[in-house]
Amino acid sequence: MKSKIKVEQIKDLTKKIKGPREAFAVAIAAVFVVSLFAFLAKTHGRRYIFRFQSVDSGRNNVEWRLLPSKRGAQKVSLYVDELLLGPKTERSRPIFSPGTKATFCFERGKTLYVNLTPDLLQKTGNASDIMEGLEIFKMNIKRTFPKYKQVEIYIDKKGLYKEF
Repeated sequence: MKSKIKVEQIKDLTKKIKGPREAFAVAIAAVFVVSLFAFLAKTHGRRYIFRFQSVDSGRNNVEWRLLPSKRGAQKVSLYVDELLLGPKTERSRPIFSPGTKATFCFERGKTLYVNLTPDLLQKTGNASDIMEGLEIFKMNIKRTFPKYKQVEIYIDKKGLYKEF
């Protein structure tokens, strides 16, 4: 019944249109309404904040990125992968050496387990110091996902760093 009312309303509207200017204005308005509904219906993902060390001052620079919406452990894994890619701005340092990747990332209770490749141990480029990088890595995860009370980082499946 609602569609019949809408059809009748559209017919009434078309009777009121006089000339090509009004028809053009109605067409533009209809395109706007349809595109607005399409924009609102589409899921764009979620905004995440990333912190990287500044090249100039050593303080933390903040940047945000839009990541696809995921659930559970996939969300954290996607965040960790994006964090390891490094900053988008030129005046920020990557957390670890280029090429460092997460081989696994999973959660058990309130603990997050992350295994990183051995590329982390090679200090190349303008990456942060390893211990500073670990602190920044931990800080990013804890601020973004406050449910984690402990973060355990492994390099090549060997325990490296625990944070309580």
